Amino acid sequence: MGKVKAEPQLAAPRGQQAQLQEMELLLRIAKQMAVIETLNELLGAIVQITTAETNATGGTLFLNDDNTGELYSRVLQGTLVREIRILNTSGMAGRVFTTGKGMIVNRPYQNPYFDRSVDKKSGYRTKNLLTAPIRNAKGAVIGVLQMVNKKRGQFTQEDLRRLEAMGEQTAITLQSTQFLERVKADHDREMLLLDVVAQVSAEFELDVMLHKLISETAKMLDADRATIFLHDDKTNQLYSRVALGNSIGEIRIPDDRGIAGAVYTTGRTINIPHAYADLRFNPALDKSTGYFTRSILCVPVADQGGDGL
Repeated sequence: MGKVKAEPQLAAPRGQQAQLQEMELLLRIAKQMAVIETLNELLGAIVQITTAETNATGGTLFLNDDNTGELYSRVLQGTLVREIRILNTSGMAGRVFTTGKGMIVNRPYQNPYFDRSVDKKSGYRTKNLLTAPIRNAKGAVIGVLQMVNKKRGQFTQEDLRRLEAMGEQTAITLQSTQFLERVKADHDREMLLLDVVAQVSAEFELDVMLHKLISETAKMLDADRATIFLHDDKTNQLYSRVALGNSIGEIRIPDDRGIAGAVYTTGRTINIPHAYADLRFNPALDKSTGYFTRSILCVPVADQGGDGL
């Protein structure tokens, strides 16, 4: 009997091969993401993977902060993690976030949405950009992935499609990790608050008590400056009893002026993510001290009868 020849294996069509490779890539990403516990590690891993897969020299992942209307990213510098924040309507990332449409920009300096000041500060030269929205399972945009400077040639529509697919693959893990981070932060704040209450309750000297209160509150809110204003009934002024983070002495303002005055007269909390965009903010103090106020949280302090102090 003659030998039976084995039939040759037919190679999968090129389109199917590309699909299989992409499925393998997304599966690999899902496995890598599953073992990461912290948001900082997750952001770094996603940027590392997407940068390699799009053949870019660098990349950034921005997530949206619903509370402040900002996009934020975290960058590892030595042993410290630095957080960068921009308005979610500004620059190329803001444009992609608000429109939900990816962008390929091969001449960034000719694009009106490109912020060249970043290149100026860093000395880096951006030659091309690939920016894609990150969508959750419901299709809502929760962030942006941005790749910079392709190593060979220019970014293509295929690069954009792959980046969007990788963004979708990581969205569920990103949201769940964000949620866990918020839960942990809330728990830590509650424990710190209990500690503050215990310390303040044990102190009988007013100045020492106020200093402890403002110091611990600043830590709890991650603020670098904090002030307690009390009301002077004789002069109708608010004056700083304790000021943490500056050395300018006592501050006195009319009780209906500025952010503090607005909170005192209305009895309502004011949360301002961008101080210089609010007409009630007085920048004179910044000018005199060289400090730059980015955001302000101001709350009323009332006695047991509900009257402002």
